[in-house]
Amino acid sequence: MPSLFPVPTARRIDRQRLLSVALIPFAAAIAMASTVAATGFTASPLGEANSTLGFLLDFVKFCYLAVAMAHLSGAIADHTCGSLAAGLSMDEYDAPEPVSKDEFWRAFPNHVDGAAIAGAVTLLSVIASSLVG
Repeated sequence: MPSLFPVPTARRIDRQRLLSVALIPFAAAIAMASTVAATGFTASPLGEANSTLGFLLDFVKFCYLAVAMAHLSGAIADHTCGSLAAGLSMDEYDAPEPVSKDEFWRAFPNHVDGAAIAGAVTLLSVIASSLVG
């Protein structure tokens, strides 16, 4: 029975992309939160003071929301603009050969996977910050 929406299968896991979606935004959120906390300003613009965990969760939401939007816009641009091969570099002489469009979309995480992962972490951060209050 053919399905209306076939689910593609990943042929390989791209560790570098998985790190850029899952761990690097978290490290950036911790670095930004600790830098701002070191300056002594940890109140929101609305005048509400957050706890330390709430303050960190605000930065986690910000970083993962930015990653989700970047991957979502990448997926939209890929489908509307005819797709450029991934891996293009500013230095065309030292750049590795770009992967093909099919190979890019067969790896996990692709743009849609990255947007879903980052969106899920953002949602979990929103839920956690409402519980921390």
